[in-house]
Amino acid sequence: MKISASILMAAFVLALGFSACTNSDDNTPGGPTDDILAQNDQWKVSYYWDKDKNETSDFAGYTFSFKSGGVFQATKSGVTTTGTWQADDSSNKLIISIPGTKPLDDLNDDWIILEKSSNSIKLKDDNNTHLEELHFQAI
Repeated sequence: MKISASILMAAFVLALGFSACTNSDDNTPGGPTDDILAQNDQWKVSYYWDKDKNETSDFAGYTFSFKSGGVFQATKSGVTTTGTWQADDSSNKLIISIPGTKPLDDLNDDWIILEKSSNSIKLKDDNNTHLEELHFQAI
């Protein structure tokens, strides 16, 4: 059985096309969550639930910035505390680490991303036994 050159060429082109397809690595800077956080320079906590009560008011007066290079900043009354952040879209997580005492230490976690848009991001604790939810809203 003879195979025509045009069939071989078509098979080659298809194989080449399939091999060129790759999955994007959303864990790199510029990934979807990184893009959303970079669109706005300042964020506020619009909702924070910890275990059994709403503690959103603990973050009154704070503004937060997700800077390039993984720099996370919390500012209140002209005082800035600096920590780190990392978006891992492959596991659907936002990881925040910032030194300090209450309420900033409540932000230290591997948060599961529930929802994200250009002006808000909704997170929940990755520990199912600890009911905790955190929402940021762009200012």
